Order: sequence, then structure tokens, then C-alpha cells
Amino acid sequence: MKNKKNKVVTISIIVFVGIVIICTYFSKTIKNMLLPEVTVCYAKPGTIGESFETTGTIQYENTHKIYPMSNWQIKQICVKLNQDVKKGDVLAKVDNDEISLKEKEEQEVIMQLQDEINSLKKAPAPDQDKIKENQYKLDTENIKYKAIRKGLTNDGSILSDVDGKVVSINSQNGQSPQDAQSDSSSSSQAGDNIQAASNALFEIISSDATFSVKWTASTKDAEGLSIGDTVNVTAQDGENSNAETAAISEKKYDSTKDEYEFLATISGKSDFKENDKVTVSTQGNIKKYNNVIPKSCLYDDNGVDYIYAVKAKDGALENEEYVERIQVKVIDSDSLNCSIKSVNNGQLDKSNYGIVSSSSKSINDNSEVKLVTTEVSR
Repeated sequence: MKNKKNKVVTISIIVFVGIVIICTYFSKTIKNMLLPEVTVCYAKPGTIGESFETTGTIQYENTHKIYPMSNWQIKQICVKLNQDVKKGDVLAKVDNDEISLKEKEEQEVIMQLQDEINSLKKAPAPDQDKIKENQYKLDTENIKYKAIRKGLTNDGSILSDVDGKVVSINSQNGQSPQDAQSDSSSSSQAGDNIQAASNALFEIISSDATFSVKWTASTKDAEGLSIGDTVNVTAQDGENSNAETAAISEKKYDSTKDEYEFLATISGKSDFKENDKVTVSTQGNIKKYNNVIPKSCLYDDNGVDYIYAVKAKDGALENEEYVERIQVKVIDSDSLNCSIKSVNNGQLDKSNYGIVSSSSKSINDNSEVKLVTTEVSR
């Protein structure tokens, strides 16, 4: 009977302990579900300072452009892209017969006006108003006559007026030099003619031409960039040999896109090529600090800055995480991060579980929390 009683007591104790353990477990589980969930990061060495980075395009600066006249019928291109030319070299030929015909027609008009003016002057009572009117027409026709062959030689050749390299040829149905026929009658056929494009026919860079870089920036990013500021220009393949500085020369606002267009002149010689895609970047007064954290970790209480450090203490079944409020002083900051140091000997080292960077609920000093993830600070 006594053994049976002892057995019942033992079973009761075991059941009681089991119930306590189960209740403690479920209580802990429910409690964890209600705790604020926090993510943390660590104070670590980093830099403070605003920076800007985007993609730009390399282009030539101060190129020489030759624009076609409306009466030019280009029949032969005499140079190739990237060909070096000297001043006076033939770039192309136009239909000279058409130009000569227009010149003769204009000469006839000029001669008629000149004869009319001479006849009016010889009259017994010269009509001065008519003479002035005809003289104005004569001056206008002379200007038109000079414009017919502007930029052309007597045989209809377009000449380069600078030493340099041809970097752009704009034409339609064009003949390359090796394809052009020596027979002028065949090369002047309508099917072989080149119609000049509406923009520059030739673009030539001189031997001392410089490069510039063009890019766009949002209104916010453009606030920190002004004419005269220096930016870094780096080849996107990361080669150090293609890293230069450039001074901003233009800043224009595009209201249709709500963004700014920038142009910066690259200093000195470089290995860049036209249309290269490059990285444009700028950095303000960048400084290095030992304890850098995201600004999301920082809290303010009536002008006093502080952080919450996650720590642990022994619990019934496992360690329990809680937060400790630590007052700090902000040494420096930018738009994303800040450098801090502790006040009153507060600890910022990795002996803690980290510094709270976000929380699902409001927290206070000694609040129990549930550690979810760890973020990596810069």
C-alpha cells in the first residue's frame, strides 16, 4: 500500500513538472510572438561624406563641322571615318554643273539690275528712289551669288579647312573612295548622287581636341553640383589608366524630364574614345571614422542622442534578449550614416548583440525584444 502511494506521488510530481515545463514553453512562445522584432547592425570603421555616382558618355569638344548648303548635290565622298586630313584636302565633290548653272543664272540677274541702275542714272531726271530700290536688290543678289559656291572650289570640291581627323560623315547613298568611279559622267548619275544630310556633313577634330563627358542627374543629386566643380571620370571596365578628372562647364535644367544635364571638360590627354560609357562620380569631404552606424540606429530625446544595444540575460529556458539605452555623441554625419562615440562609458563593441536599426514596435530601456536579423552597415 505504501509503495503504491509513493508511486502515485512520484507520478504526480512528474506530471506537475511536465505541466510546468509545457506551460513555461507555451508562455515563452506566446511571449515571443508579442515581443518587438528588431534588426541590428554593428558600429564599425567607415567613411562619412556625401557622394554621387552615375553613367556618362564621352564626346569631343570644340569639333569643326562642315554643313551642306541646300543646293549641294554630293556625288562623291573622298575620305573615310577616322582618316587624318590636312587643311586643303578634298573631302567630297558636288555636282559642279548644277552649281555653275546657278552661278550663271545669278550673274544674269546681277547684270540686268546693273544695267537698269546705269540707265536710271543717265536719265535727265534720275529717279533716286528707284535707283535705291534697284541698288538694294543688286546688293542682295551679289550676296546670293557669293553663297552659291561658299565652301566649294571652282571644280566643286569641298575642302578641309583644318588639320585633324574625320570623326563623322553624314550622307545618304554615299560612295566610299574605293567605290567611286573615275568616270565623272557615270558618277554624276542621279542614282549615284549623295544627298547631304540635314545636319553636319563632316565633323573633324583637331590634333589638340579635348574630350568632355555628358550625363544627367535628378534634381536632388544636382543640388550638390555646380559649374566649376570637379568630378571623377573612370572607364567602366575599371582600368586605372582611364581615370581622369573633369571640370563642370554646363548645367542645364530639362523641365520636361525634371532633371539636369551636365557637361564637364576632361583635363589633359586621356585614352577615352568618343561615345565611351564612363562612370562619373564625386565625393565631398570624405573622412574615416572608427564607429560608423546607419542614421536609422539613432534616436533623439529632447536633443539628446542615444542608441539601443541588444544584450542577453539568463531566462527560464534560454537566454532572453533585451535592449539597453546608451547615450552617444554624434561626431559627424551625412545623409545615410553617422559617426558616434559613447557617453558615460557606454559600450559599443561586439560583446553586445548589436545596435537596433529597426523595430516592429516601440521600445524602451530594458525592453525585451526578439532578434530577427543582422544588417551590415557601411
